[in-house]
Amino acid sequence: MKKTLAMFLIFSSFVFGHSAQKGDFSGTWRLVEYAVNDEYQDVPNPTPIKMYINGEFIIIFYLEGKMHFNKGIYALKDGIVNETILSSSNESLIGQTVSFKPNFMGDKNSFNLKIDFGDSTNFERWEKTHCDVIKCAKIRTRNN
Repeated sequence: MKKTLAMFLIFSSFVFGHSAQKGDFSGTWRLVEYAVNDEYQDVPNPTPIKMYINGEFIIIFYLEGKMHFNKGIYALKDGIVNETILSSSNESLIGQTVSFKPNFMGDKNSFNLKIDFGDSTNFERWEKTHCDVIKCAKIRTRNN
């Protein structure tokens, strides 16, 4: 019985998500899944990249063949992340704060989130860029 319980707990740590803790975001991430209002979209090419370190973040992405960015600060409190944009290629975004509750997979190399913008809801799944080199859990949220 104890072995069965131990195996279940180990297995569940890789299958079921966990809320964020300090240090989970540090590193470089790439967008691997994206949906708007539950309608999955193709991930843009080149792939958006996001970096987190020491309470700061930067995201680099392309729209209509042109590179864009958002840079700012983030804070994690009680499992909720608040990102405040301090610099952006789109000046109207400066000063805006986006809040979300990330759901990390057990190996902490992938997380997903939903952001409610009022008129639309975005779903995103991010994966560490080092997953090209090391084996990471490849849990997808939809069938391809």
